[in-house]
Amino acid sequence: METVRQGQGALHRVEHYEEKFAKGMNMEYLRNVLLAYIETQDHEGLIPVFESVLEFSPQEKGRLDAARAKHRSSGWKLF
Repeated sequence: METVRQGQGALHRVEHYEEKFAKGMNMEYLRNVLLAYIETQDHEGLIPVFESVLEFSPQEKGRLDAARAKHRSSGWKLF
């Protein structure tokens, strides 16, 4: 049952993003933020931008924070 709920939640999220893009969410802005994330060392400063633009839930923010803390302690970097 939990898997069904997760699938429904993911479908709702995709539909929500499609609606936002149709209403003019600026893909150019998102693309530029992603490029800045990859090209610079300002990962910590850009993560909140991704969280906001992509509307992360509190649970997703928690997952991201936990992953960042785990990887930071091991010296791992995405780029």
